[in-house]
Order: sequence, then C-alpha cells, then structure tokens
Amino acid sequence: MAGGNPEKGSSNKPSSSHNRKSHPESATNKPSPSKPLPNSKHNPINPRPEPPPPPAYGFHMLDRRTIVLADGTARSYFALPPDYQDFPPIRPDSWLGFNRSRQQNQDYWNSLGLEGSRKRKFGDDEFARQRQQLLQYGNGSHVAGPSSREEVRAAKHMRHDEEKVKTSFLNFIRVINENSNQKKKYLADGKQASLQCLACARSSKDFPDMHSLIMHTYNPEKSTSDQVADHLGLHKALCILMGWNYLMPPDNSKVYQRLSAEEITADRDDLIMWPPHVILHNTITGKGRDGRMEGLGNKAMDMKLRDFGFTTGKPKSMYGRDGHMGTTVVKFAGDQTGLKDAMRLADFFEKQKHGRGHWASVKPVFRPGNDDPNFVKLDKKTGEKERILYGYLGTVFDLEIVDFDTRKKVTVESKREKAHHT
Repeated sequence: MAGGNPEKGSSNKPSSSHNRKSHPESATNKPSPSKPLPNSKHNPINPRPEPPPPPAYGFHMLDRRTIVLADGTARSYFALPPDYQDFPPIRPDSWLGFNRSRQQNQDYWNSLGLEGSRKRKFGDDEFARQRQQLLQYGNGSHVAGPSSREEVRAAKHMRHDEEKVKTSFLNFIRVINENSNQKKKYLADGKQASLQCLACARSSKDFPDMHSLIMHTYNPEKSTSDQVADHLGLHKALCILMGWNYLMPPDNSKVYQRLSAEEITADRDDLIMWPPHVILHNTITGKGRDGRMEGLGNKAMDMKLRDFGFTTGKPKSMYGRDGHMGTTVVKFAGDQTGLKDAMRLADFFEKQKHGRGHWASVKPVFRPGNDDPNFVKLDKKTGEKERILYGYLGTVFDLEIVDFDTRKKVTVESKREKAHHT
C-alpha cells in the first residue's frame, strides 16, 4: 500500500512540460498585464517611433492644368489646388504609405484611375474625369515630372487613348458629312427613321432619337478600350453635328444640348479641309447655246484672284450634269503658309460682308442668271455686269458640295492645331 501511493500521486500530478504542450493558452504563457510588451511604444528600453501623421492632401486632389508655351505647343501638368492647406487631414486608412501592403497600394492607385491597365471602366463615376480629358483631345496630356511608375504608365495610356479618340472623332465626323442621307437622319433627331451607332457596326441596336444614341456613345456597355475610344469619338462628332456640348455629360435633363451660337460656330469652323480650301460661290455667268450652265473657268478665276491680290491659290471649278455648278474651290498648300493665305482670302470676303453667313442669308433667293443686287453689280470701269463672289474657308461640313476628286484627296484637321503646330 505504501509503495502504491507514490505511483498514484505521480500519475495524478501532470508535469509542467506536459501542461504547456497540452494547453498553450494557459496562464503560464500569457504576459502580465503590468509587464510592458516588447518593442512597444510603452517600452522605454526599445521604443518604436510613432508613424508620421498623414498629409492633408493626396493624389486624389490633383488638378490638371494646361499652359501654352512660347512655341505654341500646349502642355498639361498636375498641381494641388491653391487652398490645399485648408483641407482637413484625410483618413489614415486611405493614406498611401505606412503599413500598407503592395495590393493595398495598388487598390489605392486603382481608385484614382491610375491602375496601369488599358481596360478602363468608363461607366464608373471615378472615370468621368478621364472621359472629359479624352474628349478634349486638343489640350494635350503630357504630365510634367511624374514621380512614380504608376503615373508614368497612366500618362502613356492617357496619351494613347487621346490619340485613338481623336482619330475616331475625325473619321466619324467625315463619314457623317460625306453621307448626306445619314447626316439628314441624324439632324432629323430620329423623326425620319430610327438611328444606329456607327461605332457598334452591325451589332448596333436601333435608337429612337439622338439623345438615346448619344447616351449610348458616352457610356457604352461592355466595351473594350478600342471600342470605348470609338464611341467617345462618335459622341463628339454627333454633338458637334447637332450643335450640343460634347464636354458636358449627357443626362435626362438634356442640359448638354444648350450651347450658344458662338460656341457652335467655333466648333464647326475649327474642322477644316486639309490642305486648306476656300470655297467660292456665285460664279455662274449664264446658259450656253446647248442649254448647259456656264461660269467662270479656272483661268478666269485665277486672274480674278490676282486682281484681289492673291497669287498662291489654285482654283478649280465644280461641274455637274447641267454644267457649271456656280461653285469654285481654291486649293492652298498644306503647310502653315498655305493656311495663312487661305485664311487671309476668307477674311477678305468676310470684311466685304460676303462670307459664309452672308451667303447663307442670300442663298435661298439665288437663281442662275438672276440679276439681283445681291449677286450682280456694275463694274465702275467698264460699266459691265460683274458677279459678286462669296467665299469662306472650307470645313468638313462642306464636303457634300465639292466634287468627288476633291473629297477623296482632303483630310479633316483642327484649324487651331494646324495654326500652332504646322
């Protein structure tokens, strides 16, 4: 009995090592609440410095600003707003920096639209600003002094996307104005027939009016990066055709459709034929013996232009089934000098009140052989009747009145860009 008691006692009393293995959460492993934690801010022996407070500003507050350099080129850069110091501190959990993983940092860049991927979700609100920048293709997208790889990559993609939108816009604005039937359908706002999206090609559905079509082009569903650029280009082309504000997001209130006459004219006059052409009207002289219309030929127009003081343009008369069409186009060189000469000739007619707007006002009463004072005047030297010419710089909206050969050889360019960069 006496020998069995120790064995029984030893079997009922577990060892300390066995207890630590079986119960790792026992009190023997827990530090005392009064004992300072290692590497803690409460530890005076090995203190860890406090993280610096987050700044009151961040990349999400940057504004894009554009400047024009001495050589006429436009550059844009990111800058903080003037009152950035008055902003309250941002939340620490949204600050890019301390104690954040690589994935968390990448998520932060994604929230700013600088994700580094070409696939952008243009339908989300955070990318509305990128859409507006892409539509303003002429303002440049060069970021001054990017400080990170993400910014460099985002700037490259933005420049690439702007070029795609610009190319798409110039293509669609030309296609629309070359096809008179398509142009009339758009201008009729769906009253003649349902409308289709040219960017979607055969997969396009029908739209009842221009507003629904423009809503679709501004925010296409399930589109790739290239398709988004095509749709934004078409969006801008349709808005300029209708005289609406392409920089304002379309909504149900249709406020974007309100644009002043000066702004509409500025948008349309900027899209010129290239090389530059000046279009002259009222060059018909009467009917010939064969019943066909006759007018001022190329040599006669060249002499008339020289009398006006212009020697660089090359005139070409327009002929149709019935003979002379009463229109002559004057082609200039495709460089900055040619553009200046073309603009000078257009200004010559504008100062005489024989420009684009004046021709539009008298055109409804124009008839071949009409001796109306708006079209004929007496030459003071010879006493003979002389045709009153009307002229203006040709734009993309004039493609339908020039001949096929001229239409095939010209492109569409921005007058502002060509004046600065040619």
